[in-house]
Amino acid sequence: MENKKSAKKGQSLILICGIIFVAFNLRPAITAVSPIINSIQGYFGINNLEAGFLTTIPLLAFAVFSPFVAGISRRLGNGLTMQLAMVVLLAGILIRYIDHLGMMYLGTLIIGAGIAVSNVLLPGIIKSAFPQRMGLMTSIYTTAMCAMAGLASGVSIPLSQGAGFGWRNTLLIWGVLAFVGCLLWLPQLTRNKLELSTEVRSADHSVWHSSKAWWVTLFMGSQSFLFYCIIAWLPAILQSKGMSDQFAGWMLLFVQIIGLPSTFLGPILLLRTNRKELIMILVGVMNLLGFAGLMLFEQPVMQIISIGIFGLSMGASFSLVFAVIGVRASNSQQVAELSGMAQSVGYLLAAFGPVLLGFVFDHTGSWLIPLLIIQLVNAGMLLASVMSVRRL
Repeated sequence: MENKKSAKKGQSLILICGIIFVAFNLRPAITAVSPIINSIQGYFGINNLEAGFLTTIPLLAFAVFSPFVAGISRRLGNGLTMQLAMVVLLAGILIRYIDHLGMMYLGTLIIGAGIAVSNVLLPGIIKSAFPQRMGLMTSIYTTAMCAMAGLASGVSIPLSQGAGFGWRNTLLIWGVLAFVGCLLWLPQLTRNKLELSTEVRSADHSVWHSSKAWWVTLFMGSQSFLFYCIIAWLPAILQSKGMSDQFAGWMLLFVQIIGLPSTFLGPILLLRTNRKELIMILVGVMNLLGFAGLMLFEQPVMQIISIGIFGLSMGASFSLVFAVIGVRASNSQQVAELSGMAQSVGYLLAAFGPVLLGFVFDHTGSWLIPLLIIQLVNAGMLLASVMSVRRL
């Protein structure tokens, strides 16, 4: 009996390590690109639009591939599907290393496909393997994802320029992380019964026809829109207010790092309280206040405080939406379907967010209207988040 308990505990620990390393791989191959985009642009001699595709292609891949993940995993099982996703991600990183612009774009697309599958699968895997610890496990994997995303964006220039690796080797380094993820996931092919095919799928009720699913999807879409707009434009906004280029760059790292505590605590608090709407209202109001401060204040100290406020709320909203996906569905098959829907629409909105703000700025010469658009999306996120947790 003790041996069985020890074996089961060991398998759970191996699965947790696999989940964490999969989460580690879900952003660095993307976030490592932005800080060194000028080097890539100069090397290939491409313009701003062509360079922008290197950050937009993965988001479009998320939108395109996410709806198909549930069907694939239903046939192959979660374990094998996740393993294939990690192999695809590693292949994309290696293809991107080839010294050809076409291969750079192709590798980026393949990376996006691998990440899209992993993004959709993780909430369902957690629902299946840790039904009593969903809040904690969601906190762990979303925090791991955000931490590695921030690290990748922070170390790209030091590795590329300071350590002399160059931009190509800097991007290749993240292949090591993907390779480790592949190795750590191998035990799940035989030890853990993560297959979704054993669960009943309702043929009469498509997730796309559910009003609750659409509220969750709008929650995902609005928070993704905000996150990628900030990743793209926060330094430029701060520079327009007189902040130095270098300090504005550090603020981009700051906004990701300061959100880690709230990323971790959000799902745990949500699943432990009966006042779920109040948590969503608090997060939404903080976002509105933080961006209002960014709009109104010119003093660097007040700007940093404002960034800290919406950094905390954005960190919380990121993990909260995945927690809602996990608890809103009744089984891991439904989690995969809801996750695929929410991420498909959500990342499609995210892909066009930075483009919309850049277009408006180019035609107005001011960041006021783009920031007002962000506030409008903030209000939408507040409404969608509250509606997504009603009657939970």
